[in-house]
Amino acid sequence: MSEKYNQFLYRMSSKMRQDLSFAQSKVRDLYSIEELEDYIDIEDSPINHIYAALSPVIEDANLLYDYALTVNDKMELNLEEVDISAMLDGVLTVADQMIENGFSLTLEEEIDKNLPNIEADAERLSQALLLYIHNAVKFTENGTITLRIKKEPNNILFEVRDTGIGIPEEKQELVFEAFETILDDKSDTRLGFGLGLKIVEHIINLHDGETWFESKEGSGSSFFFTIPI
Repeated sequence: MSEKYNQFLYRMSSKMRQDLSFAQSKVRDLYSIEELEDYIDIEDSPINHIYAALSPVIEDANLLYDYALTVNDKMELNLEEVDISAMLDGVLTVADQMIENGFSLTLEEEIDKNLPNIEADAERLSQALLLYIHNAVKFTENGTITLRIKKEPNNILFEVRDTGIGIPEEKQELVFEAFETILDDKSDTRLGFGLGLKIVEHIINLHDGETWFESKEGSGSSFFFTIPI
């Protein structure tokens, strides 16, 4: 994509993100207006519907904004000493919510004990893990999502493994490409922007790590990244 297009994408996504957040804050203010209590507490409340409808749109806008940061080299890391176990508390809380909202899924953990601290951006690293987990949940109707974290000689290895649909060999080259999908049905409700894995790749590159995956159609997928010790 051209530099001009990338700059436009950055300005557009930034404006969308700000406007949607402003709209969400104004809807949130309605909950504190006493005269509207009867409209909030009822079943099928229009105010609740509006607030709920804004959340996924804001998530999409944030994703588009983060992608714009990557293509314009504007994403910056806040590096600090990160306790992986402490970071995982927040990650697993959100992951549990994803699992509950999914189908018949189980979240399993295979995490080494006494993992060393690493120099990283905890927020961005959490985002990368959650994007992997979100991807796994999206393509696994039932079965298991496994989070594995292992200490290697020079790295910490992060893996998210699923028992989902897997990726056909002829489509595997598309996996880390922006705006691409492995789905043939363009009306499939699982379709998004196709940006999550590209953002993960960029975040891990900024950490001097590596990203890759292994998959077989019908047999699930494993997505990996490493962070240097």
